[in-house]
Amino acid sequence: MLKKTVLSLVCAGALFASDTELEQLKKQMVQLQQQLSEMQKHIQTLETAPVITVTNDTSSDEEMLQKMATKSDGGAVTSLLPDIALILNGGYTSRNVSNTQYSSAVIPGFGTMEIQNNSKDGFNLNYAEVAMSSTVDPYFDANAIFHIHGNGTVEVEEAFFATRALDYGLRFKAGKFKSAFGRVNEKHHHAWNFEDQELINNALFGPDGLGGEGAQLQWVAPIPFYLMAGFELFNGNPNQGFSAKESASTAVSYVKTSTDIGNATVLAGLSYAQGKSVVQDMNGTDPIADSFTNYGQTRIYGADLTVEYPLGGYSSLIWQNEWMQRNKDDISMTDKQSGYYSELMVKIDENWATGIRYDDITKNSYYDENLGMAVNVDKLHRASIKLEYKPFEFSRFRLQYNQDQSKYIDNQEKIIHEVMLNYTLELGAHGAHAF
Repeated sequence: MLKKTVLSLVCAGALFASDTELEQLKKQMVQLQQQLSEMQKHIQTLETAPVITVTNDTSSDEEMLQKMATKSDGGAVTSLLPDIALILNGGYTSRNVSNTQYSSAVIPGFGTMEIQNNSKDGFNLNYAEVAMSSTVDPYFDANAIFHIHGNGTVEVEEAFFATRALDYGLRFKAGKFKSAFGRVNEKHHHAWNFEDQELINNALFGPDGLGGEGAQLQWVAPIPFYLMAGFELFNGNPNQGFSAKESASTAVSYVKTSTDIGNATVLAGLSYAQGKSVVQDMNGTDPIADSFTNYGQTRIYGADLTVEYPLGGYSSLIWQNEWMQRNKDDISMTDKQSGYYSELMVKIDENWATGIRYDDITKNSYYDENLGMAVNVDKLHRASIKLEYKPFEFSRFRLQYNQDQSKYIDNQEKIIHEVMLNYTLELGAHGAHAF
């Protein structure tokens, strides 16, 4: 059909052409016939070519990983790059006390608080966190998180490997990592509900949380609802009341469960930690740095409860609670210190959220080494409110106000008012945060 149409057009033009033009048209017609002949041959070649079909790979995940992790000659693949993420956090802080006063503030019975984030009045670059993670082979995953503080110091916050192919619902992890004790200890700062750490968690464990160099074994029960039990072993940390004179001296165990009740999701857990206790050695009234004496045992009990109720497509109500108590053997008595927090968060839509929090140290009976006697200080509490805006999943801006009555400055109770406006940006491949 195409050939007939072209020939018709050429002939029609020839009726009105001169002899010279007629010769040119004849040459063009010959060229067109050659091109059409080549096109027809190409079409015939395509029609007779074999059909290539794509089928789904029905091999299991482990078989696929095995193929990815093994070269054709049997050697291991070493060119796979890990997922890399960068997290930035900073902001502006305003307080009614000076930086010097705030850095020297203490919670009675727990000592001077270590301040890492929002430590200065004014602008703060709190940290840049670099996280790397990858599947090593069909049997192991590896993770490393480097915490770069605002002053430029670098800390290996976590670096561990975890199994991915154990039977019977078991999972093993070893290296340096945060303990799964309680509800929030395992989470990093950028995944917290508020800009600062919950009061009792900070008082007992400090800003880094319970953890360190150690090993973990977890088991998920093969039952219709989620039930997980775990056991961990760490080196002792004197700043958390555990002796560091002997390695692998702090043991942690916990059980966690989750179930749905109607439209609500309920999470609950019980936790326990135990290790040899220590007391700071003194030179008169001055503490001797990194010098501690063993005095029996430190035991920490924990319980947590979280309820999430959906209100709409992007909105929900989350009520989170946690209680902890530490019984620590001292020189002549057992310190008993406990507290709790309760947080109520409202996700308004996919961009906006708000929340309130109340922290309270309800029991604080301890031996004061300076006074040489037992002391009991209560009425240590804090109230917080926040407003949060997330333009997208990987950026967040948070405005928070605290009325803090948990700290003493120059041996006097001080009510601290603070306002924090913080940003958090997450770049690169980053795993989902645990609920």
